Amino acid sequence: MQNKIKINTHSSIRINDGGKVFYFDPFKLEGRYSDADYIIITHDHYDHLDPKSITNIRKDDTKFVCPKSIARTLTSDCSIKDPAKVIEVDTKDKRELEDGITIETIPAYNVNKNFHQKKFSWVGYILEVNGTRYYIAGDTDITEENKKVKCDIALVPIGGTYTMTVEEATELINTIKPKIAIPTHYGSIVGEESLGKKFVELVDASIEAKEFIDFDTFRPVKD
Repeated sequence: MQNKIKINTHSSIRINDGGKVFYFDPFKLEGRYSDADYIIITHDHYDHLDPKSITNIRKDDTKFVCPKSIARTLTSDCSIKDPAKVIEVDTKDKRELEDGITIETIPAYNVNKNFHQKKFSWVGYILEVNGTRYYIAGDTDITEENKKVKCDIALVPIGGTYTMTVEEATELINTIKPKIAIPTHYGSIVGEESLGKKFVELVDASIEAKEFIDFDTFRPVKD
């Protein structure tokens, strides 16, 4: 499973499955990769919606998924000329992207801080590819909605300050019990890199927990 998922800086996630490449919240991608079939955005903070990174990964036929509340920002900042390429989603939504691939939204928000308010209608996602369910939490605390998530692989923030702490994140993981758990949102803007090891230690032994998955094995294509 690890060869399908790569974590770049912070919460920038690349999933290669079902013959498609999905990027979630691309950030600080300096090389020209030009390989994204789908670019999926959780919210419009600079470390999740990075126009330069989007330019470096998009192709002519790349499609975009984002909350309705940020669609205009995404379209204008990233110079998306064809509105048909942008799939706008609500906080409780499910769409079929193509045969064997669906995407479902889970509300993402803070419960004890004001950085990501519920009223903004930002989201996390469950990407299902040929029966494998990936939960990409976005910037969130533990919520009533994400405690009900059913997934095979969960990618959750652990940095604290703006999101769950590592202790809270492992509490969520040990509640929803995916097969594999991967921490994000640490080691860069907030959260010491050592939190990854702590996450692995705190996750229940029945769950396979992985630390930071290196993105550097990917090389940019030549212009």
